[in-house]
Amino acid sequence: MYEKRKIWLGVSSALLATSVVSTAVDAKPLASDGNQFVAGISSVSLLSSGEGEGGEGEGGEGEGGASIDLVKDDAAFLAQLGLIRGHLWVGYKLYREGHIDMAKTHMKHPEDELYAGLKPIFEARKVNGFAKELQILAKAVNEEKSEAAVTKAYSALQSRIAQSEQIDNKTARDVLLSISLMVRTAADEYAIGVKNGDVVNVHEYQDAYGFTEIAIERLDAINSEQQELAKDDIANTRQWLLELRELWPTVDPKGKLQGDASHLYGAAARIELAAMNN
Repeated sequence: MYEKRKIWLGVSSALLATSVVSTAVDAKPLASDGNQFVAGISSVSLLSSGEGEGGEGEGGEGEGGASIDLVKDDAAFLAQLGLIRGHLWVGYKLYREGHIDMAKTHMKHPEDELYAGLKPIFEARKVNGFAKELQILAKAVNEEKSEAAVTKAYSALQSRIAQSEQIDNKTARDVLLSISLMVRTAADEYAIGVKNGDVVNVHEYQDAYGFTEIAIERLDAINSEQQELAKDDIANTRQWLLELRELWPTVDPKGKLQGDASHLYGAAARIELAAMNN
């Protein structure tokens, strides 16, 4: 299933050594397909502890041979929850704008593999997760409840996800790396969704939108001490992310678009380098 592949294999570069990234990225513009950044860089698979794609009980490795333990790796863990947040954000936005059927496709259930794979991670990290709240929101959307009911469920879910993320206890470096991972995944989605200015897969276009907006929101969750220590890198990251908004003139676009995925790949690279300063 592509949904699983894009989440577990779609995020890659932000946990590689600084020297590798510095070689791959300089001040020059990226190629239109983003390959200037990704060329020669192995994919990194975000793997559940003990439940890699090699089979249950195996460590598992990504296409590049590297594996990540979501129990120990805060940046990867935050990225994973950020991707779930992104799906929900765009679903909520679509619902509020009256695109009910499209909203339903972005809403996640506790039974979905994106959440199910995180259950042992939550247990190991000693956080409660948010299955109940996820179910309530999905039910409200699928039953086409009032906007007020959906908003209440969405807000409750966001609070519960925040309790699992515990961003206030994370370093600016880890938060920025998580943002880089999310934007890199958004780039992969945008590249699938938009071809030569035409939206050929609106769902992937919308996913990329949600991932990027959650990345922007995440900057405000960094605690005050870390905000001060990394203020320049956080400010630069915010500016780079805000500039990306022009890639999504609307959540349900019509006609030609001017942007392409290279802008997202470039931003992910710059954010990664900023994170390495901390």
